[in-house]
Amino acid sequence: QGALVSIAPEDGAIQALVGGFDFQQSSFNRVLQAKRQPGSSFKPFIYCAALDSGYTPATLVNDAPIVVGGGDAGPVWRPQNENRTFLGPIRLREALNRSRNMVSIRLLQAMGVERTIDYIARFGFNREDLPHNLSL
Repeated sequence: QGALVSIAPEDGAIQALVGGFDFQQSSFNRVLQAKRQPGSSFKPFIYCAALDSGYTPATLVNDAPIVVGGGDAGPVWRPQNENRTFLGPIRLREALNRSRNMVSIRLLQAMGVERTIDYIARFGFNREDLPHNLSL
């Protein structure tokens, strides 16, 4: 599935919107109903919250595997870095530069998800649109 938005280059007028491949398979309109997943472009907001919480660009955070959940805590979640490697203790500035997922998750664990969302909402993000868990 996917979406297509066709725009006239002369004036930016929308020429066509296609919200999916086959309405019979899925009536979900990806053009009008889907919300963009920001991915790693959201990490600077988490790091900004960390800086405001007393971390510095030189703070060392461990870029190592994390296992969350299991048993009574729900299903096991084993997040990964994009290239499935780990660098061990790494400075915040380098972790942001390299977009290390494990460091972002450790920051969220240390600061608290709700506290981090409170801080990020100052930038105009709608709290209800943000996942209230470590996948933030």
